[in-house]
Amino acid sequence: MTSVTPYNIAVPDEKLQELRHKLEYTIFPDELEASGWDMGVPLHEIKRLITVWREQFDWRAQERKLNEQLKQVNVRIGVEGFGELNIHAVHHRSGNSKAIPLLFIHGWPGSFLEATKLIPLLTEKNGNGPEFDVVAPSLPNFGFSQGVKKRGFGLAQYAEALHQVMIALGYEQYGKIYLSTPKEAY
Repeated sequence: MTSVTPYNIAVPDEKLQELRHKLEYTIFPDELEASGWDMGVPLHEIKRLITVWREQFDWRAQERKLNEQLKQVNVRIGVEGFGELNIHAVHHRSGNSKAIPLLFIHGWPGSFLEATKLIPLLTEKNGNGPEFDVVAPSLPNFGFSQGVKKRGFGLAQYAEALHQVMIALGYEQYGKIYLSTPKEAY
């Protein structure tokens, strides 16, 4: 059964407390002398990041910001052989009935957040250029979308799931943009 309902990010307090405990009790590995970035993220950077997450980062403030800025939905769709899945998506309509629907597909590592800076540029009237409706889902198994519980969910199933999301949102035809993080970034 396909359905679309409004969505707000609301991570349970227990999950945030669990994260705080994990950060507090992290055991750091030894590091090879003068390894720098060529052997992964240097230990001092990991320690710095954990300190920020533990002592400075305010998840609730970020949650409020995302919920205020983004129009989000939960789309319940069916994927052949895998049953029904709840898929989180950001869905911004331009207000123009002739707008071109765009599906933003995030890469790995990545999330729907990769599309957020582009949404205002694409959905707001900008003179003579085209306007777009933007859909930026969290892929199944990522972000706020449900994970699959069975082996074999591959590219064909991801494509089917995202196509079902677009159909549920009223788009029979649409353009696709794949966002990926270049290898140089990590």
